[in-house]
Amino acid sequence: MKKPILFLVLAFICSNVLAQSPIRFYENGKVGYSLFGKVIVKPVYDGGSEFAEGFALVVKAGKRGFLNEKGEVAIAFEYEDASLFHEGLAKVMKNGKYGFINTKNKVVVDFAYEKADDFVGGLARVKQNGLWGFIDVNNKTVVPCKYENANNFSEGFASVCMNGKWGFINPTGEIVIPFQYDQAYFFNKGECKVTKGGDSFFINTQNQILRQEIKRENLEQR
Repeated sequence: MKKPILFLVLAFICSNVLAQSPIRFYENGKVGYSLFGKVIVKPVYDGGSEFAEGFALVVKAGKRGFLNEKGEVAIAFEYEDASLFHEGLAKVMKNGKYGFINTKNKVVVDFAYEKADDFVGGLARVKQNGLWGFIDVNNKTVVPCKYENANNFSEGFASVCMNGKWGFINPTGEIVIPFQYDQAYFFNKGECKVTKGGDSFFINTQNQILRQEIKRENLEQR
C-alpha cells in the first residue's frame, strides 16, 4: 500500500517540477530569468514580466517582445506596447494602433484600435474613434464602438456609459439595465456597486437595490 502512495507523491512532485516556469530577477537595473537557481537568460532586458501561458513579455531598446520558457526569443522586439498572453492572445501595438497576436505571432485582430484590453471570456473591449465596444477572438465586432466608456464583462454583464450615464449590456450587446447611473462597476457574486445622485449602493442583476454602501465616516460615528 505504501508503494502506490509513494509513487503518487513522487509523480506529483515531478509534475510540479516540470511545470515550473523561469523566475524573473533583477541585476544592475536589468531583467533576467533563472530556473532552479540557474541563470537561463542573462540580465540584459530593460523590463520584463513573469511568465504567463508559457511566455514572458520583455522590453529591449523601447520595443516589446516575448520569451518562451526556454529563454529563447519567441516573438521579436517589434511592438511599441504589449500585454501578457491571456486566453491565448496578446494585445500589441504597432504604428500607434492596437491589435492582437497569437503565440505564433500571427495577427488575429488587425491594428485598428486606439486602446484595447485583454480578452475575458472570449471578448475584449476596444476603443475606436473615441468610443468603446467589444470584439471576439475571431475579430468580429460583437458590440459596436458607440459607448463613451466601458468596463470588461463580469458574470455576463458589462457596465457601459452613454450620454454621461451608465447602464449594463449582455454579451450580445443587448441593454439589460437602463442608463441611469452616474457610475457603475463590475458584478461580483451577483451584485454590483453603482452610484446615483451622490449615493452609492449595490444592485443585483435584476437592477434591484440590495443595500446602501456604508461610508467610512458613518462607520467612524458608530
